[in-house]
Amino acid sequence: MILLLVAANFLFALPLGVLVFLFVMKSAGGTIFAQRLFADNLDAMWFSDVINDRIPGASLAGFTTEVIVMLCAMGLIYLMASAFFAGGIIEVFASSDGRFTMRKFFSGCGNSFWRFFRLLAVSMIFYAIAIGIFVLLTDSIDSADKLATVERPGALKTQAAALLMVALVALVGAIQDYARIGASLNDRRKMFREWFKGARFVFRRFVSAYSLFVLIAIVGLIVFWLIAWTRGGVNQNSYLNVILAFVIGQIAIASRVWTRMTFYAAEIDLYRKLSQSSAMVEVAPIERAEPGEATA
Repeated sequence: MILLLVAANFLFALPLGVLVFLFVMKSAGGTIFAQRLFADNLDAMWFSDVINDRIPGASLAGFTTEVIVMLCAMGLIYLMASAFFAGGIIEVFASSDGRFTMRKFFSGCGNSFWRFFRLLAVSMIFYAIAIGIFVLLTDSIDSADKLATVERPGALKTQAAALLMVALVALVGAIQDYARIGASLNDRRKMFREWFKGARFVFRRFVSAYSLFVLIAIVGLIVFWLIAWTRGGVNQNSYLNVILAFVIGQIAIASRVWTRMTFYAAEIDLYRKLSQSSAMVEVAPIERAEPGEATA
């Protein structure tokens, strides 16, 4: 399943990568910028030259707007693909044998896509609220800094606001995961209601559910950082080293896929255990003492 998702990620990025490569080769070929762009370097002079001289009628503002629109479109496609593949991952892990088959995986992708996409739309509202809280806090801190008599007394407050935003974003992510799991395991269709059921599950078992999410996220980030750091140490001064850096980069992508799958595997296990224990408590019969028996 990891290989399948890495291949899907590669196929998603390949068309854009080829276009960027051909554009760089066409615009930098025969110039001094070719060597500067050989590795992962974005030369500011080449970028300015491309905008001013090689794109007729282009301007920095117009070019920036087009790039932002393109990135937003790619981001939407990526989120749709993420919602699509999440259904397959949960379907595999939630099955009785837990074994991967193409039929099982893509069946889960198709059955859950529209539900998970609607759930994603609900989550985006709360992601926006988390980011909005950060923006409001930083604006308030910046306003206080302008009236301060010492230099940047709000720097620590800004960092604290950033940590709060990360914590809130992680909380929304955990709620979305458990909402997806609950909708898939219980075959529910009302996603707005399901999101709040996921929130209730997280807040009622906050220590277990949220700490599990944060722990896996930290481990995944550390693994990804180590691989990315290794890739950054490759001096891309030859085609062989460029290929080596590419392979290490794909290993880094595989580590992200592994982290995402670890989230679902661990969360499904936790969801089942806590849900079953709650169900046992709710339906446990009340033992009544027989007449004449002593009661405590």
